[in-house]
Amino acid sequence: MAAKVMINNINLLHKIFIITLTVCLFGCNDQKHSKDLSSIKIEPELVRFEDALFKCSSTSDVLKLSETSYFYDVYVNTIIPHVTQSSRNGSEDVAIELYKYSTDKDIDSLYKLASRKYGTFSKQHKELVEASKYINYYFPEDSISAINTFVATFEYGSIYNEIDQSFGVGLDMYMGRDFEVYGLLNPQHFPFYRVKRFEPYNITPNCIKSYLNTKVFENGKNSFLDYAIYEGKKLYGMDLLLPKLHDSLKMGYSSGQIEWNRINEKNIWSFLIEKEVLFSTEKPTYMTNFFNDGPFTTPFGNESSPKTGAWVGWQIVRAYMDKYPEVSYKDLLADKDHLKIFKASGYKP
Repeated sequence: MAAKVMINNINLLHKIFIITLTVCLFGCNDQKHSKDLSSIKIEPELVRFEDALFKCSSTSDVLKLSETSYFYDVYVNTIIPHVTQSSRNGSEDVAIELYKYSTDKDIDSLYKLASRKYGTFSKQHKELVEASKYINYYFPEDSISAINTFVATFEYGSIYNEIDQSFGVGLDMYMGRDFEVYGLLNPQHFPFYRVKRFEPYNITPNCIKSYLNTKVFENGKNSFLDYAIYEGKKLYGMDLLLPKLHDSLKMGYSSGQIEWNRINEKNIWSFLIEKEVLFSTEKPTYMTNFFNDGPFTTPFGNESSPKTGAWVGWQIVRAYMDKYPEVSYKDLLADKDHLKIFKASGYKP
């Protein structure tokens, strides 16, 4: 039988968390990474691509859209290639298939429901504008140009386009966990633990995750510790780019899960040491047990939080950066010696 970390009773914490979640998502952390952004004059354009597409009344309108929207190619080639991949005879055939797609009764209904839910998208736009300023603060070479919203029948929740330095947000992936259509989707691809995250408050953190995936790279080594610190670097980037965001959203956690990690931190660490996981190079095993997406961390039982390996790496990186404030985030990303970072961090809960 797999060993399990001792579970502490967090029922009360769970209830409290549900009540306070909507208040705390942006603003409950200590915000020690908050910066004065008044000198950064960045205002990414909000582009409602779904409106432009679904309001097309003919194939000719779709062709015109292909000529005027830079996001058109991203949408066709990256987001919904399965819709147009059979069209190999040029832009007109692609436009025909896309028009058929956008005028399908069920898909058009999904678009209308998303439009009704999000209206002007002003709240999320404001959050992403601020996050874009933080991006420019830490990465002056990057200036987010636009935030594109779209509907694509549950293909993508968020993307970052490096070429145009823009975000894409699939509104249909953030309709709320109780959205009845989600219950009709294949549970193998859309299990409930994943559907629970399909909430509007996950739009901004998911966009920033997609951006950080283009900035943070593995060091090429294969130990649990290497991968944990790789994930920790990305999560520390969330600390910097979204300093007001609650830690649970940085991890993609549900209510009570961040508390479970904090309460059981010593037990988690003891398990990793005693079972010789920390320096393990059995990547398929440690990835499945400690990093893969799921409802919980397998060795710790079904009351545990998922992806505890990433959380441990985050705490190591935080400890290291707190200890060496002169190290910039770019310095951290450039340092591929993860064993050195671990030892220098002094992390030992």
